[in-house]
Amino acid sequence: MHRLAVLVIISVLTLLGSGCSRTEFAYRHADWLLEYQARRTVAANAGQRDLWKPVLAGTLAHHREEELPLVIAYLDLASRGIGQADSTVDAACLVDAALLLYQQHARLAVDLSVPLLSTLDAAQIRHLAGFVQQRQEKAVEQYLKPDPEERKVARQQRLVERIESWTGSLNDQQRQQISDTLVHIPDLSAPWLAYRSRQTDTLLEMLKTGTNAKALREHLNRWWVEMDGRSAEFNQQWQLAKQQFIIMLDELNVTLTDKQRTRVVQQLTGLRSDLASFLPAAQPPLYSPLVSVCAASAV
Repeated sequence: MHRLAVLVIISVLTLLGSGCSRTEFAYRHADWLLEYQARRTVAANAGQRDLWKPVLAGTLAHHREEELPLVIAYLDLASRGIGQADSTVDAACLVDAALLLYQQHARLAVDLSVPLLSTLDAAQIRHLAGFVQQRQEKAVEQYLKPDPEERKVARQQRLVERIESWTGSLNDQQRQQISDTLVHIPDLSAPWLAYRSRQTDTLLEMLKTGTNAKALREHLNRWWVEMDGRSAEFNQQWQLAKQQFIIMLDELNVTLTDKQRTRVVQQLTGLRSDLASFLPAAQPPLYSPLVSVCAASAV
């Protein structure tokens, strides 16, 4: 169910998308895409979707007025950090700001999901259980390959492909740099998938027993927004992974060629332009929350 809102509100709008035109299309048709996900994820019927439409419309309106300016401000920060040699915007700033954006969007995901989850009947709960089980199995197959070397190679390739979607082809030195850094970044796939499975099981049990909307909201907030319930070891490894990832990004930024740097900035600028067209009239980007986060990360 988390994917219902992640599809557009989180993944696309926090730079996990792969192109400006696709992002503009997704945002322009967010209502249709999210309704499609409601049908696919929980088999929402026409009556449920009609009741849910005002919630969906209100959530998207809130996003356009309150969160989209933050997303655009983030794109500006990223452009400065990558495009200006003397910029004070570093990877720590961008990572912490991205985490802030994630939390903001995760709250919207909760607001969007609870009203629909609260209306599910037994058949729809079974449909949701089957959907999340299939998704979990695919993730295990993709991220937890039995052979350690195969898993290592696949992990590096995923990261390289995501970076190259912005920079274009990396050279051998840059690829080696990423490979060397990944040795120091803990692979959190197994504990993360286990955590997601536990939280999903709890959600399904709550739905089966008819838990009220308030309790559902509290559970989803603890899971999606606060990421509560992770072990102390998991949290420690996550912090280490975050710090090493920041180091990797800062080191990679230094090695970018003029062509790579120009390509990244052009993509960021194009994405910003596409999304800015959806801002309410005369709505400026909101920098202050992101600047505060960046200032804290520099301490």
